[in-house]
Amino acid sequence: MTFDMDAFKTEMPAEILALLGDAENPYSNFEQSEAVLRAAVEKAPDNLALRIATYTFYFYANRMHEAIPHAEVCLRMAARALGITEDWRQVGPDSADFSGLEQSQRVYLKSLMALGFCQARIGDLAEGEALLRKAASLDPQDRIGAAALADLIARSGVPDKDEDED
Repeated sequence: MTFDMDAFKTEMPAEILALLGDAENPYSNFEQSEAVLRAAVEKAPDNLALRIATYTFYFYANRMHEAIPHAEVCLRMAARALGITEDWRQVGPDSADFSGLEQSQRVYLKSLMALGFCQARIGDLAEGEALLRKAASLDPQDRIGAAALADLIARSGVPDKDEDED
């Protein structure tokens, strides 16, 4: 898989896009791209698109410990946008309308899923499964696939990096 900054460009201010210019092909020079992303996050810590891009960067580099804080920020931002508690353990199906997948609902559910997968990958299977089960409870049609991933983790743990790549 590759990292696609274009997916996030429409939601970033021009000054951040200018700063990110050298992160277009982040894996060709990982250290430079990481420094650029860190500088951008420092300059615009509340930019959701930038946080998602940074999480994605670390996720695809298989650096789950660095991905987790960005997914946590995304989860908190989505919780604030939905007007719900930032403690995911206290969120239930009646906390917000999760029947649609508007941006805030989608970001919230996908952030739970991202955190769950990352936690499982670093070896905390119980926490990972709990996060995924929470996402599944909020998305009973399993539109984002959290229930299936939670079931996989419950049965056999999380797949190795090589197993989940095409």
